[in-house]
Amino acid sequence: MNRAEATTYCHTRLQECGLKDWTVRLTTDMTKGFLGLCSYRDKSIILSALHIDIHDDKMVKNTINHEIAHALTPGHGHDDVWKETARSAGCYDVNACSNLSFTPEAIDAIRSGATLELEVEETTIRTPKFKVTRLQDKCPECGKVAVEKKRYELNSLLVIVLQCGHDIYKTIPKATPFHKLVSSDADPDCKHEWEKNHCLKCDAKRPFAFQIEGMKFLERALATSKGGAIFDEMGLGKTIQSLGYLKYHKEAFPVLFIVKSGIIYQFYAQSILWLGENYVGQIIRTSNDYVIPGLKCYFISYDLLIPKTRKARSGKLIVQGFDIQKLIDRKIKTIVLDECQLIKNPDSSRTQQVRKLCQAVPNVIPLSGTPWKNKGSEFFQVLNIIAPMKFNSFAEFERRWVEHYWDGNRYKEGGIRNIPAFKEYTQDIIIRREYDDVMDEFPEVNRTLYMTNLEGDHQELYDESESDFVKWWNSKVIGGEDVMNFGSDNIMAKLARMRHVLGLAKIPATIDYIEEFFEDTVDKKLCVFLHHVDVAQIMLEKLKAKFEPEGIKVLALSSDLNSQKRYEIQEEFNKTTRVILIASTLAAGEGINLQTCSDAVLMERQWNPANEDQAAPGRFKRIGQLASHINITCITGQATIDDYLHAIVERKRRHFHKAMNKDNREVAQWNVQDIMKELGEAIVKGYNEKHGK
Repeated sequence: MNRAEATTYCHTRLQECGLKDWTVRLTTDMTKGFLGLCSYRDKSIILSALHIDIHDDKMVKNTINHEIAHALTPGHGHDDVWKETARSAGCYDVNACSNLSFTPEAIDAIRSGATLELEVEETTIRTPKFKVTRLQDKCPECGKVAVEKKRYELNSLLVIVLQCGHDIYKTIPKATPFHKLVSSDADPDCKHEWEKNHCLKCDAKRPFAFQIEGMKFLERALATSKGGAIFDEMGLGKTIQSLGYLKYHKEAFPVLFIVKSGIIYQFYAQSILWLGENYVGQIIRTSNDYVIPGLKCYFISYDLLIPKTRKARSGKLIVQGFDIQKLIDRKIKTIVLDECQLIKNPDSSRTQQVRKLCQAVPNVIPLSGTPWKNKGSEFFQVLNIIAPMKFNSFAEFERRWVEHYWDGNRYKEGGIRNIPAFKEYTQDIIIRREYDDVMDEFPEVNRTLYMTNLEGDHQELYDESESDFVKWWNSKVIGGEDVMNFGSDNIMAKLARMRHVLGLAKIPATIDYIEEFFEDTVDKKLCVFLHHVDVAQIMLEKLKAKFEPEGIKVLALSSDLNSQKRYEIQEEFNKTTRVILIASTLAAGEGINLQTCSDAVLMERQWNPANEDQAAPGRFKRIGQLASHINITCITGQATIDDYLHAIVERKRRHFHKAMNKDNREVAQWNVQDIMKELGEAIVKGYNEKHGK
């Protein structure tokens, strides 16, 4: 029984028992020992997702009926009244609630991608025993788990020395003609005249030299490990490099591309462009789709892999989610994981589904410009998938490679530590280049602030929200409480309200800036990134009314659009000379190519600098960008949260590049919570100074 089936069964049983206003929740917190929990306060049955994963159906159903019996008999604990109700509900075991806490070894095994098998000895009490079966390769000599100690080259062989003392030999491929790769839209009779990567005669495209090096890297990595990762900076053609490798390795097909739902059509179009029409694949859109046999390429979104439940008109709960066995049955040879940072959480259903698919294939190619954003441990999942002999333990990875530090009396996690050693250790499985390393002609990024004062009612609303925040902060600090942990009443919620008020307040100033932009430029276009739905809607209506009568088209890109519509808007934007695009920073942060534009407005800032970089300059610093500079203008409310956030975000952005790019200095310890806390302190300090306190 999987998580979705257990949830559906629990919903059904609640309906059958007359508990129609009760809900079901799952928790992946392995520190909680319960199998199930009846919460009277919020009328909810809470089930441990990880216990469901390893128990047999009989025990899971018993747990569900056990908790439903509690819901039917409040105040009775495990007395005779409860026992009678539990038996009537279908329990075969009416002992007190079971508590099956995971040992540290079991927790590490689960997070390290191991299979955890549960053996149950039926006595008076069901006693659990865990048997860990590692995913890693086994030593061909002794059968022990293969843990890499070191590696070296011997002629055309790579020798991997294992901890058990035996060696594994891998052949290093050479002389693959990646330099001959040309896009499928090339005229076969054309005598190409190349300007960099573009044919002046037939509009064909070819990879850059650094992309060819990336293909060679992938070839070597996949010949010597389970996978190879392309972590180049955004816009350097990670997709092209993966497709170029596939083009020259027929044995790597069929290929499964797992991508974000919003860019699935973008990825499909790129595969046709570089692989050709003989590689036309299937886009899997719904959980009921039949997987066509015999194709070379399949495309599916991360969202479709996650089992979900919905209620039919009849009231019956229906499990929705793609059955990954249908893909496994197609004998997939390679999986391309685009935006692989989406599997950063080792306990999530998405990560577990992706792991199961990756276990069934020989090759995995992860792609990402930001493989980790907040914490170094987020990096482990993908490293464990592509190189289990190097990264076989989550706990060991945290101990060896993740920075930890004291913040007051709390021990917190930071980024990757000992960066030079980490880069050397991963050089056979990871490649990352930034713009300055590979392409001198790529534009520089010019960030400027467009300062504005708030007007009238907007200023009053902002002052009120700021005052409320300072009062809340002071009450928590004086009370000795931690400002980071208050459930829904937390610092992020308070700061979000201020950002929302400010976003609405900056609409007039943003429109003024856009008007100035089009007055001072000829044949240029502009992209405006923002965060809140209502701010976007107001901006869209005002810009259409103001600029479309002047012949300047206004488009909008939001998270509620399907992938095909997003692709159409992208293409319309790129083909239009004078145009404004209103875009959600998060929705447009991945998979959208806006290289025909070199000017952006950040109207509402993000807490995480990686999210901003993915939108601007990430959408513009793409292959085909002809501008010498990319200009990013931040609309900034003077003496507001914007002032403080800008300084913090710019510093955090630099910290990320120190860890991931060519600067090998130690990465500063930070995450989004650190930003929240630092921002809160800055606001309170500024407020006190402004009011003479």
